Amino acid sequence: MPRIKRVGHVVLFARDPDASARWYGDILGTEVMATYEPASAVFLSLGRRDHDIALFKAPEDRALGHHDLEHVAFEIDGDLEDFKRFHARLVEAGVTIKGVVDHGISYGIYFLDPDGHQLEVYFQRIPDGLEAKRAFADIGAKAAPIEIDAITG
Repeated sequence: MPRIKRVGHVVLFARDPDASARWYGDILGTEVMATYEPASAVFLSLGRRDHDIALFKAPEDRALGHHDLEHVAFEIDGDLEDFKRFHARLVEAGVTIKGVVDHGISYGIYFLDPDGHQLEVYFQRIPDGLEAKRAFADIGAKAAPIEIDAITG
């Protein structure tokens, strides 16, 4: 049986896809790649692919946010200091931060987009591959709350 290679992209409903696209650009650094008017959709890239996130206009009666999924996670491109600077940027922008956690193999910042979808930006402490898989199997699923200032290299 063929194996799935990776998650291709995430599609989220948004009350105002254009406004949400601007927020994703300001907060996550995405770039608008295309729009699709019949569906009022905006396609966003994180820089390496044609699109990583799509925002589709939500039906008026649709509840948004955590009703459809728990969260979407994005790995930060950088080191631990970049991760901490990202947290400071969220605070500066007035983004609702739900918490910072130690997952054992990574640190994660959980926060909400304008439509209430929970997002995570994480710093992978153990590089992807067999070592990370072994560590995750040994540590297990861990989500210990931690203060951003308490995180050290």
